[in-house]
Amino acid sequence: MLTRKQFLTMSAGLGVGILLPEVLKAKRTYAASPRLSKFTESLPIFYPISPPSTLDIAPGKHSFHSSLGSFTTWGYGGLSYLGPTFEVTRGTPVRIRAFNKLGTHPLAGSVDTSLHGVNASDITNPRTVIHLHGSNTEPDSDGYPEDTYLPGQSNVYNYNNNQEAGTLWYHDHSLGMTALNLQAGLAGMYLIRDEDDPIGGNGPLGIPAGAPYEVPLILQDHSFKSDGSMSFPAKWDHEFYGDVAVVNGKAWPNLNVDRTLYRFRIVNASNSRFFRLKLSSNQQLIQIGCDGGFLNAPVYLSKLLLGPGERADVLIDFSTSLPGDKIVLQNDAAAPYPKGLATVIDQGYFRMPEIMQFTVSRGAAVPKAIPIRLRVNNPLITKIATKPVRQRNLVLTDILNSNFQVLAMMLNAVYWHEAANHPELREQPKVDTVEQWNFINLQPFAHTMHLHLVPFQILNRQSINDTAYSAAYRATGPRKVLMHHAPGGDTVPYGYPPLDSTPYLKGLPKPPAANEAGWKDTVVVNPFEVVRLIVPFGAKATANLPFGNSFTGRFVWHCHMLNHEDNDMMLPFDVLP
Repeated sequence: MLTRKQFLTMSAGLGVGILLPEVLKAKRTYAASPRLSKFTESLPIFYPISPPSTLDIAPGKHSFHSSLGSFTTWGYGGLSYLGPTFEVTRGTPVRIRAFNKLGTHPLAGSVDTSLHGVNASDITNPRTVIHLHGSNTEPDSDGYPEDTYLPGQSNVYNYNNNQEAGTLWYHDHSLGMTALNLQAGLAGMYLIRDEDDPIGGNGPLGIPAGAPYEVPLILQDHSFKSDGSMSFPAKWDHEFYGDVAVVNGKAWPNLNVDRTLYRFRIVNASNSRFFRLKLSSNQQLIQIGCDGGFLNAPVYLSKLLLGPGERADVLIDFSTSLPGDKIVLQNDAAAPYPKGLATVIDQGYFRMPEIMQFTVSRGAAVPKAIPIRLRVNNPLITKIATKPVRQRNLVLTDILNSNFQVLAMMLNAVYWHEAANHPELREQPKVDTVEQWNFINLQPFAHTMHLHLVPFQILNRQSINDTAYSAAYRATGPRKVLMHHAPGGDTVPYGYPPLDSTPYLKGLPKPPAANEAGWKDTVVVNPFEVVRLIVPFGAKATANLPFGNSFTGRFVWHCHMLNHEDNDMMLPFDVLP
């Protein structure tokens, strides 16, 4: 079995004949959507509300564009697509009973029973479970991928909200079907407020909170069939890129804005697509928060990179814009990120250069001051000084068959069901300790890695000699797979645990970018790179943590590119007493 890097290296040496069949297969997968007008749909805005005690998960009829008509989608809390934006106050717990009222899957033709956990019954009797992404939550409420429940059943989620203000989001997390269920509509935003960012605004920072100037933006990419219904590949593929930008459930929408300061809570809820956002007016995006809450100070950016699962809290000042100005939110990220596909095909095929438009309304300009310091009542973020009790080397790889097709995306060359049933193949940190996790990407494309339960700090990034490391890693194998019917056969090329990357590093480590130097739970891992994280596994692990709970139990870590986590780039980990 070969890795994708080895396959691409072979292709470069042998010419386009080797690579072209894979390219053509990819192009067949992505049939063009009907032509749609841009910036003619009004952006739906899900202003924050208090969470209810009960939450229905149910089908509805939704139109992504006036040219497409209405088709069956899924939503939370009475919405036909996506879910309400909930806001809570730090330290005030909520209890939500969610009811599965789903029917036949809107993407029934794409339910792939070859994926782990997926059954034919998921077509008409689909499972669901909710993960509150970014939450420091007890294991029974975390949305473990096998804690699903069927139509007619319900589940209770207890969220204690004992953490700093931040931009969280909730979404389906069903084993083997996260991509399909989220594409069908099961996602929404969840904002935690505190003294620095209170409900209703009037906080010490002077930034918007709630209507009308705080606007959630859920970014996705979709494809549509000729009849206007959603399109998705019938069989699993390692990535999915739609050709229509969808924001808050509308295709290429427009938002009319006043000439003042706006706050946008942005989540990349796409399957595989990275967004590198910029404004056509060339004005700056002012990032004030990342996944886990406020940064120490605003970061002024010409471009903002967001991988799948990442969030950003961003200010845009329209006070200097003129009435009638039309400002486009643009995207110049290649797909796959960061370099796109091989040069033998059209590099523009998977690009999505425009996302939405802002139209500046008439009226007097109302400028607002940008705060200099963002943490008034919360401690400034400083590097965790507590020495890690251990380091873990964690490898991102895949398994190909003899036809160079990807059979499974993998972490540590371990399958989900192996780790779920064999604790010796799971990471098992102890509660209230600090560890260093080193993500090692051996692939030519970037991934976003997500840890449930706790936020982390990025220590640094460093290049790795992937060829030398891969050869040494492969020399530790093969390892016999501890499960039946594993894709690719009864062995994998590598041993467990992965090798230390230190002897194979290149160049000097680079500190995180200024807008990554906050509390994160999802991190971009670039090709042939080691990203080192400092992870506190409990509120007592070290000082000045942004959360207040220490939980033991089973959680998961995974790639947040949804097709990747569905097959098999997700593993459980245990926090031990």
